[in-house]
Amino acid sequence: MTQQRISVVIPCFNGARYLEQALTSVRAQTRPVDEILVVDDGSTDDSGDIARRAGATCLTLEENVGPGASRNRGIAACSGEIIAFLDADDYWLPEHINDMTTLLERFPQSSVAFSRILRFGDDDRVSPDQLPEGPPLNVFWRLIEENIVAQSSAVVRREALLRVGCYNTSFRYSEDYDLWLRLARRFLFVCTNAVTAGYRVHPSQASRNVTDMLQGRWQVKRQFWRDATLKESAEFVKQLEAQMLIAWEDGLRSAWWDRNDVQLRATLEVHDLVPGSEQTYRRWMRRLRLAWQPWLELADVWERLSPRVRNVLRPVLDYRFGSSGARAPLPEYLPPPSD
Repeated sequence: MTQQRISVVIPCFNGARYLEQALTSVRAQTRPVDEILVVDDGSTDDSGDIARRAGATCLTLEENVGPGASRNRGIAACSGEIIAFLDADDYWLPEHINDMTTLLERFPQSSVAFSRILRFGDDDRVSPDQLPEGPPLNVFWRLIEENIVAQSSAVVRREALLRVGCYNTSFRYSEDYDLWLRLARRFLFVCTNAVTAGYRVHPSQASRNVTDMLQGRWQVKRQFWRDATLKESAEFVKQLEAQMLIAWEDGLRSAWWDRNDVQLRATLEVHDLVPGSEQTYRRWMRRLRLAWQPWLELADVWERLSPRVRNVLRPVLDYRFGSSGARAPLPEYLPPPSD
């Protein structure tokens, strides 16, 4: 069987500090790629020179257009049937391309392959297992809960990207999340629990701002919901609204149990993007006003209790305050409308 061509698309805006490491990791792949396209998104540093010296094709944009539009330029210019995405400040482990493309070859019914990542920089930790490894799954409802696909871990069939219209350039944040939702509505995803990519955490990233991150994520969900009301069945829209509300309240519960005031208030701020959230919002605002300080004091006492006493009290607290515990069963798959 003839192997499909593999293109790598790397958007870069003033990423000279990290770009060389990213390109080196591409060159070190045990399964070589066929082309590397660096989209220089209006950089004012020497990102373009670094890309050209490394032998990559450099597409130079005169003005900064953002990561989504940059990746679209790369997709339009590449020749591969399989497209691998890498951000300029991230890197791949040597087996990344081999592992991802092997998954797509093993499961031809799948359109997206992804892996776990190592978060590194000011903290080092591996992302948790998100899904069972192969065979391919419909991950749409899981994605409504949260984004489980790291951009630099994903490899996608070009025909699937073109079918859903690639990246929505109106989103400056969470543009990858929007793409995964639209792809997941129509195509199957496959994953490995191996760690094959490194995701850099550093102060200049927009995702470090909790409010911006949540706003971006929920704006994506809200837009998907708006589009669904125009072209999806009433049954699907109803289920989508229910799952969005569940996901939002799960975020509130998680912040409550973690005693994360910033996360809790940021999640409450996006309530206007969650259909049907008015009653739930009022209930949580009342809880915040009346019970937050007592909860913090109770949690401080809790830390000093013995494990045996905690086990006795835990069911009472779960009943009174709700728990972020086990995930509820996800709804059944509903086929998307025909094109």
